[in-house]
This record gives sequence, C-alpha cells and structure tokens, in this order.
Amino acid sequence: MNKKFSTLLAGAALVAAVSANAQNLADVKDGVALDINKSAQALPTYDKDTKGGLYQLRDANDQILMMKEVNGEYSLVAMSANDKDFVLKNTLWCVTTQPYSQGQAVKFDFMNKGTGMMLDIAMGDDLKSADGKKGYWWKPIIGGEISGWAFSSVLNKLEKNVPLYSHFSTDSVIGLLNDNGTIKVAKYALNDVKVDPTAATDVTDLSNLSAEAKNTFSGFTLYQAEDIVLDADQLNKIFDLQDADAGVKLNFSPDVKGTSLKNPFNEKEFIAESTGDNKYYDVNANSTATLTNGEWLYVTRKNDDNKDTYLKVDTAYTNETGAKFLAYGWTGPSKTQEAIDRLGDLQDQHKFLFVYSPSKDELKIYVKKITWRGDDDKVKYWKEIYQKTDNQRNNWRVSLQDLIKDETRILTVDYSKQNTTIKLGYGGCEADQSKTSVKDGVYYIMNKKGEYLASPIYENGVIRWTTVNADEQNVAHMPAYQWVVLKTNAKDQNNLSSVIATNREFDDAKGTFSLYKNADTEYVYTKSNVELTQDGVSSKFTVAAKSDLRFVEVPAEAVSDSLLGYKNLTNDELKVNKYTFNYWHPYATDKYIAKSSKDSTLTVNVGVSAFNVDTAKRSANSSVYAVEKFGFKVEKEHQDRIKGLKQLYRTAYVVKLNGIGLAINKEDKFNVPTHNDYRTTGENKVVTPFFFKENNEIKETGKCYYAILSTEKDTKDVNDVHYSISDDNKAGVSDYDGSATLKSQVLKESRTSAFAIEPDETPLYRRFNSLELEGNEGDKADTLRFIEKYRKEYLQVENNKNFMNGDIDFLGIYTPDKTEDGLSFIVDTAWVNRGAGNIKPQYLISIDRNDFEGTPGVACTYTHNHYDNEGNKVDAAHCSHATPAIPGFERGKYLINFHDFALKHDKANTSDAKKDAAYMWKKYDRAGFVEAVRVADTLFILRDEFKNLKNEEITIEALNKAEEAAWAAAKKAGVSKDNFVSYKYVLSGDNHKYVTWSMRFVNRNAAANEVEADRSFLFESMQADGLDIAPTKAAWLKMQNGCLVLSDKDDSKFDETATGGDDALIFNVEQGDDIATDNETIDAVEGVSITTDNGTVTIQGAAGKSVVISNILGKVVAETVLTSDNATIAVPAGIVAVAVDGEEAVKVVVK
Repeated sequence: MNKKFSTLLAGAALVAAVSANAQNLADVKDGVALDINKSAQALPTYDKDTKGGLYQLRDANDQILMMKEVNGEYSLVAMSANDKDFVLKNTLWCVTTQPYSQGQAVKFDFMNKGTGMMLDIAMGDDLKSADGKKGYWWKPIIGGEISGWAFSSVLNKLEKNVPLYSHFSTDSVIGLLNDNGTIKVAKYALNDVKVDPTAATDVTDLSNLSAEAKNTFSGFTLYQAEDIVLDADQLNKIFDLQDADAGVKLNFSPDVKGTSLKNPFNEKEFIAESTGDNKYYDVNANSTATLTNGEWLYVTRKNDDNKDTYLKVDTAYTNETGAKFLAYGWTGPSKTQEAIDRLGDLQDQHKFLFVYSPSKDELKIYVKKITWRGDDDKVKYWKEIYQKTDNQRNNWRVSLQDLIKDETRILTVDYSKQNTTIKLGYGGCEADQSKTSVKDGVYYIMNKKGEYLASPIYENGVIRWTTVNADEQNVAHMPAYQWVVLKTNAKDQNNLSSVIATNREFDDAKGTFSLYKNADTEYVYTKSNVELTQDGVSSKFTVAAKSDLRFVEVPAEAVSDSLLGYKNLTNDELKVNKYTFNYWHPYATDKYIAKSSKDSTLTVNVGVSAFNVDTAKRSANSSVYAVEKFGFKVEKEHQDRIKGLKQLYRTAYVVKLNGIGLAINKEDKFNVPTHNDYRTTGENKVVTPFFFKENNEIKETGKCYYAILSTEKDTKDVNDVHYSISDDNKAGVSDYDGSATLKSQVLKESRTSAFAIEPDETPLYRRFNSLELEGNEGDKADTLRFIEKYRKEYLQVENNKNFMNGDIDFLGIYTPDKTEDGLSFIVDTAWVNRGAGNIKPQYLISIDRNDFEGTPGVACTYTHNHYDNEGNKVDAAHCSHATPAIPGFERGKYLINFHDFALKHDKANTSDAKKDAAYMWKKYDRAGFVEAVRVADTLFILRDEFKNLKNEEITIEALNKAEEAAWAAAKKAGVSKDNFVSYKYVLSGDNHKYVTWSMRFVNRNAAANEVEADRSFLFESMQADGLDIAPTKAAWLKMQNGCLVLSDKDDSKFDETATGGDDALIFNVEQGDDIATDNETIDAVEGVSITTDNGTVTIQGAAGKSVVISNILGKVVAETVLTSDNATIAVPAGIVAVAVDGEEAVKVVVK
C-alpha cells in the first residue's frame, strides 16, 4: 500500500467518525477528575501479574520500611509517607521468591530500588552469641550474609502483618523490629518467636522488656505504593537513574503508528520544567483546587538552533476533514522573544501533570487546558475562541487514538481515556552492577588529571587537588597526600560498602565516598558530591559528583613508617653530629645556609655553616623530648583492619650556631646574634623550635629536602609543652636580593624553600685505617708510636723513678733515647664498625702480647655409648672421657685509666687503703698497663691468681667465676655495686670506658686531609657531661709537673684544651716496626715469600731452609727446617716475627 492510498483510507475513517459522532460543542465534555490514588493498597497476591512490581513494606502502624542512605552509609528506618526525610524510591522493594527445599516455607528476598542494595544483614561471630530475650538488639549493618526472609507462607493470598525473619542456623533466626522509627534486629531461638497477626501492634517494647508481647518482631504487609505527582526533578532524573539534563523518553504501549505525526513524548528527549502552578479545576466540586504534592510542568526540548521550545496541546487539528483530533505543537522563540515569553493565552495548554504509580511504573498525563473549535463556530481569529469559556476544557488526558485498527494511531487528548500504557522506565530491580568499594587501607586519591587530593605545605590542612612532579616529590613520604580509608561496613562481604577517607596527616579532613565503577575503566566515581571537612573549621572541599577517581594503595613500607613525612634525628646522632642545610634549587646544588661574613644574618649564597641541632624539650627543666603524635589517631581496631598501620610521630628541633640560637630581626631575616642575650632585644625575636617537613625528594639522587616550619607552643601546662605547625611562617630563601638571605616567609606562600639536612662530614675522632699514615690499611691491629706534637716526646712505659710506684706499669712520656722497652704499641679495635663506632672509634692499646690460639678438643676414643658427667647421653665430643677444647684469647698488658682502682680500691679492700694514692699523682688519675685477657667484647684484668698461669691453664669460665666470687665477698663486706672494683669490662657500646681510648681531633676541619700534621688528636678517656660522643668535658692525657696524668674530667673543657687553654697533650702517630696486613705476600729473602691466615704462617720457596718464628715478646713459638717450598706452620694469633736462615726477621699479623 503506497502512502497516498493509506492517507485516503485515513480520511475515510475520519469521515466515518464524523458521521457517527458529530463534533458539536455541546458534546465536548469536561475532563474527568484527576485520577490520583492517595491511599496505598495491600498487595493481594504475588503472581505473574504482580511479579516485577515495586512494593512497600508497611507495619501495622502504617510506617514504611525504608533503606536510608547518608554519604553512602546504609541503615534501615521506618517512617510515614509525610515525614520530611521520606524518600519514595528508598521505600520501594523488588520482591523475588523461591521455596525452601524439602517443602519448607517460601523464602523472600528484597532488593531496594533506591539504593540497589539487598535486604541482607551482616552478622559477625561476635553477634552469634547475642540473645534478644536478654535485651540484646542492634542496628543492622547492610551488606552481609543474612538474607532469604520468611514472610508470607502462601503467595496466592499474601498474609498480612507477618514478621520478617531469617534463619542463620537450623533453630535460630534474626528478625526485624520497628523501635520508634529505628529498625533493630535480634537473635532468637525459633521456638521462642511469637507471631500473632491479629494483634499486630502488640510487639516487643525495648523500653519495657519485662512486658509480654504477642509478637516478637514487627509484622509487615506488602503494599502497592500510592500515586504521586512527579515534580521536574523526579521526572528528569527518573528518581536519580540519570542526570537531570540527560532528557526523558517515555515508553507508550501501544504507540503512534502508520502516520507522519510523531509522539512528542518520545520522538526526542525532553526536559521537564517547573511552572510553579499547583492549581487545578476540581470537576466534582466545580471549583479550583490545589495539588497537595507536585505541580504542572512544562515539557521542553531544543530546536535546531539549540533554543528552548515548549510543548502544547494545539488549537489546530491533526486533520481538516472528518472527525477532528487536537494536535500537539511546539512554541518556539521569535526574533525578539524567548519561547517562554510567547506562551500568552495558551499558557495552560503548555502545562502537563504527570501522575505516577510507582508499583506499576505507570504514568497518567494530564493537560491543564485545551481549546476546542466546533464545526459551527464562525470566528475570524483564534483569540475569539480563547475568550469563550465554552470552548475551553480542563484536565484532559494524553490519549492514543486508533484511526484504523492496528494500522494507524495518533497521539491526541481525551476527556477520560488514555488508551495506552505509559511507562517512566523505573520499574523492576537490578543489582547496581556499578556499585563498588575498596578494601581497608591507606591510599592516594587521584583524579583523571593525575592530581592528588592533598594538603600541600602551604595549605597546612586545607584540602585541594594538587599537582605533583614525580621527579621532585615522593608522595610515599608525604602523609598529607595519603588517606586512611575504612569501610563503613567493616563486615562488607559484597564489596559494596561506602568508605570514610581521613587524611593521614590532617585527621579533621575526612569525607564519605560511595563508589561506583563502570566496566572497562580503571576509574571510580561518586553519584553525588562528597563534602570533605577540613582545617578544623566549617569550610569544606567538594569532590564533585561524577569525578573520575583512582584509589591507589600507598606502599606497605610507608604505611608502617611511624616517622613518615618529617626529618627524624636520633639522640645519638644529635650528640655526634653537627648538621648542614643544603638548599634545593634545580640550577645549583652547592648552596647552603651559612652565616654571612659581613654580619650576623644567615644567607644561602656563599659558604656553609655547621649547626647544632637538638630536640626541643617539654619544659625548661624536662629531659622529656618533644616527640609529638600527629595525624590520624591509630587505634587497635584500625591496626586489625589495616596491616602494619602505625601512628605517626614528629619531633620539634632547636637549631643553634656555636651555642647561640637563631633569631629573626626586624627585617624578617634569620640571624645569629653574637650572644644569647641579644636575641630578645628590640631588634630580634627568638625563633621557636622547628619541624623539618619533607617537601621534595629528587628522583635522580634519592636525596630528600625539608621545609623548615615554625611551631606554635601549647603551654596550657608549662611542664608539658606541645608543639604544632604555626600558620604564620616558614624559612624561605629570598630571591630579590643578591645575598639570597634566609627570611621568615609567610607559610601560605605557595613557593616553599627546602633543604637537605645532613651530618657535617667533618670528622670528630681519628680512625687508624690509613695505609699512607699508619702503614696498615683497614681496621686491623697495628703497631704505632704516639708522639707529642710540640716537644716530640713519645709515649712509653714510665721509667722515671720519681713517677714510679712499686710494680705498677704507668704510662710515661719521654724522648726516644730514654726508653728501655721500645716505643711502639699494639693498637687494636674495641668498638669501631658498630653503633656510632665509625664516628667515635674506641681502641685497645697493649704491649707484651702473648696471645693464645686455644687448644682443640679431643673426642672420646672409646667405642661405647657416650655420657656426660650428669649422665646425659651425648656424642663422643661431649663425653665425660673427652678432652674439652680451650677457647683462644688475646693476652698482654693493656693500657687503662686507673680511675676505678684509685677511687674504689680502698673501699673494696679496706685492709690496704694506701693503694688508693698509688694509682694517682696528686689529685689526678693516671694511666698504665695491667695484664689482661681479651675475649670478643670482654676484657678481663687478671687477678693475682691468674698472672703466673700459662695460657692453656686459663679458662674464661674460671675468670668469670673469680669475678663472681670477688663480688660476693665485697658485697658481704658491705661494698655497694658502684664501689666494687670489677676486673671485667664490657667493650661494646658507644659509651666511654676506662679500658678503651678514643683519639679526639684537635682541628676537625683540617682532619679530613690525609696529612699527619692535620690529624693531631687528644687521648680521650672518660666523659663527664653525659655525652658519649664529643663531650664538652672529659679526661684527656696531660702533663702535670712532669708526670703524665689524666685531666680532671669535671673541670677540663675541650674548647680550652684544643686552644691551648688547658695543658692536655696533643699527639700524632708514627708507624712502628714494619707490619704486613693479613693475606698479603711479604718478601723475606730473595725467592722466599710469606703469607698469613687464621692461626697459620705459610712460607713459600724456602725448602731446606731453617725458620724461626717469635712472638712480639721475643719468645720462639715455632722453629723448624722446611721440607717443602709451600710450608704452613701453626702459630698463635698476634704479631709474630719470621726469620729465614738467620736473615732479618719480617713482622706479620696472624689472626
């Protein structure tokens, strides 16, 4: 059938319609009353006709079960439809059913339309023992393992006022109770559940649990929701299924057909617009009435020029002959007016009312007014019709009209009939597949631009999107760029829970994210704005809805770093080091904070100053350091949920130069006054302690740079002062003066100066590891001479009778010609490569070495079961018949400070008080040599009973027992532990010891030069001011009236000794007799070479030659005629002399 022929048939149909129904004005009827169902109806059956609808669950008090959503957190409540917090979509439930197995009752599941969440409840192990009968009810957490609800036992006639409960075990259930609008759940034994639908309002009263109720749980009934009049927002968003500007297309069934006339409600997307009109013509009352909810709406869409046009029921007809039907048209703009200004007298014909039945997803659409022209009207202008009320009708419905059955249909209006089903598209439920979550953890939150949600230094707690240059910043070190993310539903099994993100450094910055994720994208988003609180005030930062976000996990090592984000210096480091501040600039890496050579100001241009840094204290008299807890407050529950999560701490520091604290002058310049008193004059103000906060890490070098931030004191308790970052200032390098002055800069300035804070590499103590200067590479034992810098006298065993006392071997100092026992000492490490030993090496100094290599054990040779002396079964090596091995040790005379012997000997040995003075010279302690044995980190001074024993007769066990026996005797005699003279010294640790020696550089700035004259030092023994490294006061070797003594550690100051104000002696070293390092080949005689290893000397190329090996005391330890050109001889550890065929002996070190 061609188009022309079909049009003729349509015309014939219209003619027929006219014949049957003459369109006289008297026959044009008023529209029927608005059909708005104001009362919900109980759903009678659940069958094929009602399946797929959206229904409400109401209790006996007509309160409706609603799933409430606040910032992505879900809860169950009950309220009436007129409650101000009532949200229709969140009261609508999709219902599915399935029978229990083995013929049990029907199981119901409910999905909430508004949230897309199932009615399933989390019930952890901690709740399984809860008992509702004892009053334990709780607010349910949505998104768990409990679902599948017992409800109506039949479907063809749904029961009313029946409880909702679910089995979590065979004989136990949990059920729902409306407790004054709050839904609570409890666990009950199934046999204890009471159900009486005839007394539906008599339910458990949680305020009076002793009262017997006829219903344990609240009874619910499935209802079809009452109709509502849609407002523009509901219609445009389709109850938040889409954005408000997405446009709406309604589904008509049936729809227009067989005509060029289009359906204006679905030809293109339209946007509804509020008219502000909620009046309508009440047909029954024949008066004007008011809509109690909703209003008439405009239907708009854009024309080809992207201008708004407005839909109307036109005064024109769809046809000119036959039965005439009003058409739809669009009012657009003119050259001088917008469309909205051209509605004129036809304004009400542009107004539509959308009545929505949620349970069916069906619409009834009314037009407020139509204008009708009859065939007998003889008018020249349409405005004459507008003025005749007889030609106007109200409340007509959008209607589909058949012109030719099943072939031609048009959309027009009718006074009562709609003749089609109109769907909004909100029916049915599907789980929101885009809903998602992230696991508990610490994250960066990033947007699609790669910006970080963070608070940079200059914002100090205010959140913003922040650009990061990964070559210059490492966000893994910056807690202000990290967020502690925790699910609101800790038991979320479906990965749907919203999450609360709290900034790790500024914990008052937080917000709740309800996350969604579309397929085939790495980004998540939120459907609504996320308002982040921040900076402890009411202002908020908004993460806009629909923003593409990434939650990126922070590395585990950063999560578990409690000192993240700030420079942390240990107390030991602070004692040892001064610090330099290296300024970061992309074009210059050699600029440091330094005191100007011209005045007291600090600049970052020329030179470098080394500053003392110390930890701020809680109070002036406190030894407690200002280590501050900050950021997210980590509790055990958080650590249980986030592996490795640590509380953050930062430390406030004081910076000084030459003992003077920094100040800021009236020009806001940092300076160092010449005296502490000058810091508080009108010209200066005292600088508070600082936090050193990381701002940069240079990827190429891995070096970190820190902003220097001023602090504020919390002085509520003057004895417990706390520090926080000041909002006022930070240290900044001036870029507008040639000196690059260090100034007090406004914190909020985005440009932030940063500095690498590193130990001043200038050494404090001498380490004997220079092949050039000491003749021995590395830290192996060495033989050295100690020569006084000015008089060129050498340390040696005292032989001036004026300063000798009995058999005590004191340390003396004389010219080389005065010595009888040689000038060289064996210098060996006691504490070097451990702790702060690389900064303050500690050495043992000895002579007359007679080391013992030990003897190997001999296993039992009997072929029988082996037992020890206690009868325990053992192997042959530990049998009672075996000969135990004797461990080796180093034995010799060791140089010690006699302080302990001088001070305590009379108290520990009250019978011989004179020995107190024997170890001193006048009031000064002396140094000297005592026979001792060293084993690993212990030095045993030999008591008299061991001195004449051979090495193989001495055991470590015996030495320890002798120490214990001496202490027991002293204790019995009333001697305290402090006054007991111990013969056992522990060598480990950074602390000073009376048996070890450290060589304190006099001029540390020159000491880095590998020139002996620049490496002069003091012999340092014991400190007095509590500083293990570089003490201000200590005992150093000095000359007192010709006698070598130790200075009084309580009076001697390093600054005075180094400048000559004190008569402490300054030393240099000379190499002793030539000495070889381990495993190095030594040429003895032509063609002969010597190497050493652990406990052995190997001689090559000397077959048939005689060899004599002696220890450092001259004692022969091996003598033989070699039978091989590669002979290995066992010798004791220590320094030995090897002579081949009577030639000059060669000294080597044997481990």
